[in-house]
Amino acid sequence: AQEMQVKRENAQYLAGAALPGNLDISSDLAHVLSGCQVVIVAIPSNHLSLQIMQLIADHAGESDGVVHLVSLVKGIEFNDGKLKLISDLLREGVKHTQKTFEISVLMGANVADQMGRDEFAEATLGCGATSALDARALLSVFDDPDRFAVTSTMDRSGVELSGALKNVVALAAGYSEGLDLGSNTKAAIIRRGFGEIIRFAKMFFLDVEDATFFESSGIADLMTTCFAGRGQRLAAEFVRCRQKKDWATLEKELLNGQQIPDWHNVQHVYHFLRSRRMLEKFPLFTAVYMIGFAHHPPIKIVDALKARPSGAEGADANASKTEKKRSHKKEEEEEEEEGNACNVKSKSKKRKQGGLTTQEESMH
Repeated sequence: AQEMQVKRENAQYLAGAALPGNLDISSDLAHVLSGCQVVIVAIPSNHLSLQIMQLIADHAGESDGVVHLVSLVKGIEFNDGKLKLISDLLREGVKHTQKTFEISVLMGANVADQMGRDEFAEATLGCGATSALDARALLSVFDDPDRFAVTSTMDRSGVELSGALKNVVALAAGYSEGLDLGSNTKAAIIRRGFGEIIRFAKMFFLDVEDATFFESSGIADLMTTCFAGRGQRLAAEFVRCRQKKDWATLEKELLNGQQIPDWHNVQHVYHFLRSRRMLEKFPLFTAVYMIGFAHHPPIKIVDALKARPSGAEGADANASKTEKKRSHKKEEEEEEEEGNACNVKSKSKKRKQGGLTTQEESMH
């Protein structure tokens, strides 16, 4: 931190990118957080400790004010039978305080080295602000239409899930790269992976909005990660070394010590799906894990693409809608029949009360 403060450059991870003069760099977290109304968390998910969250709770903001906690962490965790997003962990970590923390997430198609060169990029803010005024104010902190265009949505879960799950698909793209397969296969991986991201999000998070998947945090982030992300580069090398090196070793060799969430996310997603007996519904996600952690041959990623005929996802969706319509119609018919039966009984009862049955009426 001291070296970066003096040289105005992160020589290890972002060499050549000049850091702004108004950026105060320090390793004293309590000092950095003191009085801050907006706190940005951008560290590897496995380093998001209780100690860090306690420091945020103790030092950020004023004693009775609102603090905006914005996560850039593209992680997901499955522990104790529960699937949790990073925003969930942050909320739990700062809840034991009188301060009000509003949790948001910022995700999108923005590769770090290109941003370091001030190339144009986009992002999506999944806003957790409770008021429209706070939401606009928070957006203004990040949005720079000339260089970093940020759009906002209240669908925080959709933004965060897209950012975490696209890392699973990125490893699949890397496997195909390591096998020297071309753009046709990678396009198929992106398409099928995008479908599984949507299916996962809609199946387990009911408040997710369809439009979010077409924001920068959705399809755009998926595409740039599959072509230029660190995870796909790591996965390609994993295949080329014939799966003889583990992921942590490859991180050290290729990323100069940087740690990425991609291969951690794969494990959490797989174990969650297995616990729900849902692996067969996510053939690509499952194959990524089996290749990366169960020594299945990398070519199995192509088999995952063959798991269903092209367009089967749409057919399934239409079949599901048709089945729901049929079920609803059947319920209506049953209710109508039940209503008719009740009316018949009611009429019969009234006739009996009047001293005549249907048979007696006919006899008379």
